[in-house]
Amino acid sequence: MRGHVTNEFDVVGASADEIWAVYGDKNLPNYVSGLQPGLFELLEIVEGDGGVGIPGPREWKEKFTTIDDGRMVKQVQQIEGGFLGIGFTLHEITFEILPKDKDSCIIKSTVKVDIDSQSEANAAAITVDSMYGMARAITKLVLNNKAKQ
Repeated sequence: MRGHVTNEFDVVGASADEIWAVYGDKNLPNYVSGLQPGLFELLEIVEGDGGVGIPGPREWKEKFTTIDDGRMVKQVQQIEGGFLGIGFTLHEITFEILPKDKDSCIIKSTVKVDIDSQSEANAAAITVDSMYGMARAITKLVLNNKAKQ
């Protein structure tokens, strides 16, 4: 079974470039635990410098498969553990920053999954809740930093 869930978060007061400066940063995994306290206990880059092809943080391993500054797109795919351990054959998150005007944009987060037929009940675990929280936290960070300038 294939499926996806998508969230679109409207940003007012910050441009797509300002939001992408955080999302596109290869050090984003280092910021996430501070941006969403209580959600992640520890985020650790176990290999490489956080760029494309490097396994990411959390209780499973992820790999950034795309960081495209021109299109403002970042993709991360689980490569070990996590959802792959409960019947999923694909768990991929795509973040897209879509410009609206000079001071607004949309943060579009999509979770795409493939799951084997014996594990379809686990599909209910797929949500965009953490992606929504991340979009809200990054927007708040950018807006607070702009207010200090």
